[in-house]
Amino acid sequence: MRIGHIGISVSDLKRSTAFYKKHFGLVCEEKYHIENKGMTIALLKKGDFILELFEFKKFKPLPKYRRTLDSDLKTLGVKHFSVEVYDILKTFEKFKKTKVPFEKELQTFNNGARYFFIKDPDGILIEIMSKP
Repeated sequence: MRIGHIGISVSDLKRSTAFYKKHFGLVCEEKYHIENKGMTIALLKKGDFILELFEFKKFKPLPKYRRTLDSDLKTLGVKHFSVEVYDILKTFEKFKKTKVPFEKELQTFNNGARYFFIKDPDGILIEIMSKP
């Protein structure tokens, strides 16, 4: 079994598509509009990874209590998605040179795995991690 895709609702499809392309190399391979629902969907892909972005004409912003990792973990539901990289230090330094907001600086788990958290343009939490 494997994850088929990850779906995220965003406020600005163009801005989010550019973010995920610039920072993760995802390319928009499909885009379609569903008029009666007031939404546009974009499928971004890189290899076998698929990120599905939803943009609604009328959206609800991310609640304040879901904008930080520590408070969001206490709320039921999906918390974040994680991207595994081979060189965590190089990736960390690359993000430090951007204006991408950090939620958590580089950390190390007891098992030696390393990670940090960033936020996308809508405040969605993304974990960047490497195995020990």
